[in-house]
Amino acid sequence: MNRREFIGRVATAAPALGLARQAAPTAPRAIIIGAGLAGLAAAGQLREAGWEVTILEARARPGGRVFTLRAPFSDGLYAEAGAARIQDSHEYTLQYVKQLNLALDPFWPTEGHSIACVAGRRIRGPQGAPLDLAQVPLDFTSEERTMGLGGGLVKFLFSHMAAIGDPTAPDWPTGDVSRFEVPIAEFCRTNGASPAFVKMVALGHDLSGMSTLQFLRDTALGAKTRQWFKIRGGNDRLPAALAATLSDHIRYGAAVVRIEQDDRSVRVTSITAGTHTTISGDFVIGTAPTPLMAAIDVSPALPEATRRALAEVGTLPMARVHLQTNRRFWLDRDDTGWAATDDPMDVWDYTRDQPGRRGILGAYLSGQVAKDVTAMTTAARERFVLDRMERAHPGTKAHFEASASHSWIDDPWARGASAEFHAGQISRHLRALRTPVGRLYFAGEHTSPWTGWMNGALESGHRVAAALIARAR
Repeated sequence: MNRREFIGRVATAAPALGLARQAAPTAPRAIIIGAGLAGLAAAGQLREAGWEVTILEARARPGGRVFTLRAPFSDGLYAEAGAARIQDSHEYTLQYVKQLNLALDPFWPTEGHSIACVAGRRIRGPQGAPLDLAQVPLDFTSEERTMGLGGGLVKFLFSHMAAIGDPTAPDWPTGDVSRFEVPIAEFCRTNGASPAFVKMVALGHDLSGMSTLQFLRDTALGAKTRQWFKIRGGNDRLPAALAATLSDHIRYGAAVVRIEQDDRSVRVTSITAGTHTTISGDFVIGTAPTPLMAAIDVSPALPEATRRALAEVGTLPMARVHLQTNRRFWLDRDDTGWAATDDPMDVWDYTRDQPGRRGILGAYLSGQVAKDVTAMTTAARERFVLDRMERAHPGTKAHFEASASHSWIDDPWARGASAEFHAGQISRHLRALRTPVGRLYFAGEHTSPWTGWMNGALESGHRVAAALIARAR
């Protein structure tokens, strides 16, 4: 046997002799369902820790419910169809804004006048000032008129915030919070509010389905907020910038239909252009809204508590209809463009910090009115909102040029806007929505204290990524 043959035989026998070189440990691999902010944040954190990640996104774009409409508007104008606002207390969002070198503009105007349309009366008042109940033609109690809108909100709602505990605690809610697990209108009535005042609480929005506990949690988390912002150029610049750093790891047009797991790995099947593809990994993170996660076939079957949570916690019915005008005529009379009506409808001027003379007045519609508008044709939606916008901002019809709308209700990859916890659902389901099942973890704004905010989606991505990194050590 010559030297070359000897070396060859030793190499062949080495594994049996225990002499083989140890393979370098492979990086853990996570499969992430959804390229919204939660999925992008989780992927970024895991990549920094050396993980391999694959994001499966059903849409052809990142961002999920962060969606900026640019067409069919003229002159480069844009408006938000989804997430629109950032509070100065939203540390995760602001951290990414800084990291990605994005610029901010104030969300709310500080000067001018806003409009309230109540019981057929158009009421004009200074922007940011509480609505003067003396001008509202409703049957308030004498105490309510003395307290005013702000004082009444404190008495009937905000004075109870301390009793809900710390919403950021991992095991929240603790203790008996059953008295808060009722609709907001019922809670206000129980605490002495008149029907007239209850009507004012939700002016501009339909809060009939939301649990008081969710409302108070959101209020408590925003209690220290002093400034509100939006991202210059459109809020979709945040997910777009994040996705650009992860572009090689995102598969667009991939709708997940099945998750399989055992004690060693996960397998996720998605459909792209009619073709089924299955990939394997160590863990899977589901960040899609609850209706979509509930529709995925999971094997072994999820625990009953998780299945019920995903099936029962729904999303806010919400639609937005935007009207482009040939100029911002409301500024001529020192109006901000902001309005709230008891239709109900909220109105925002999206173009205050955008160049040019044209403007966009956006109608924010939630609850039943959003469902009604969603069922309409495009032309009917336009007429419906134009009529109501004219009441709030006379002159809209004369200056109207074009409209654009987006309903999250019939969006197949959302089926509604942010999560809406109805009476009893936070107590029953929040822990299940946050609790991993084997190698399947859950993220998304519905699992975060900041439900309904970009900050909540980002926070949830960080939370789950940290949990996985700790588990893999």
